[in-house]
Amino acid sequence: MKVAYFPGCTLKTKAIGLDESVRDTARVLGYELVEVPDWTCCGATFSLATDNVMVLAGPIRILANAKQIGDKVVTVCAGCYNVLKRANYAVRHDEEKRQKITDFIEMEYEGDVEVVHYLEFLRDVVGYPNVTKKVKRKLKELKVVPYYGCQLLRPAEEIGLDDPESPMIMDELLDAIGCDVLEFPHKVECCGAFLTVCTDVEARTAEATGNPAKNAISECSYTILNSAIKRGADLIVLSCPLCQYNLDSTQDRIQKEHFGFKKIPIVYFTQLLAIAFGLDPDKYALDDKHHFVNPSEIVKSKVSL
Repeated sequence: MKVAYFPGCTLKTKAIGLDESVRDTARVLGYELVEVPDWTCCGATFSLATDNVMVLAGPIRILANAKQIGDKVVTVCAGCYNVLKRANYAVRHDEEKRQKITDFIEMEYEGDVEVVHYLEFLRDVVGYPNVTKKVKRKLKELKVVPYYGCQLLRPAEEIGLDDPESPMIMDELLDAIGCDVLEFPHKVECCGAFLTVCTDVEARTAEATGNPAKNAISECSYTILNSAIKRGADLIVLSCPLCQYNLDSTQDRIQKEHFGFKKIPIVYFTQLLAIAFGLDPDKYALDDKHHFVNPSEIVKSKVSL
């Protein structure tokens, strides 16, 4: 069965392992994820400028193109999901905005495509019992904590994926594929998000000043990482490429600033799903090239490959 799929920009560059593992695991489950034709960047963040309707043009054009394939579009990047879902909500609830945008992009669109995160697809379309039936490798030795971050869940009224304070959708999936899922009170804490992005001028200034933004990122990340480590986790599992970068890339700095800190690998839930399904883990970028803290060693030591 074919389903429209929006990968987004990061999955074509830095998060290749996420993209490949989504496509391959969907195929194991009997679905072909077909890229939305002529897709462009969704905008990366959802604009809060209510008087600037044109910021909706990109995501709504994507959704209008997705209609060529079906009535739903699957995405897995938390940022893309947040933008597409909220843009869809905006045109569904504001006829004036919808008319302006569709006139501008010269396409008909009524907000009638459902934006579905891959976690949602696995829960509501495939069903976790059917996911479990495809498991070929035991992951019970892997102690993991699910990390949701901000964009996957908030604002709750517009997103509606799960309880924004106590989500369980990823916990339940990881349990379904056999992981030892640990309780994690910091699963919805912010990692620092786009504070990690700075201009070239700010980057040069950072050498002299210590870059307050980078410090904020490392402290936000440290709280999350240290909590996972104290609970005995082998891996932190997530869906957002920005969260993955923040939590992964800050660990060298954190180790210098916090005596006794031990690094912990950060992986995408789809990478574990692919491993559980018996697929070749070497295909999904579990290596030094794509991770600051290499997850392959712990995976190979805990999982019979």
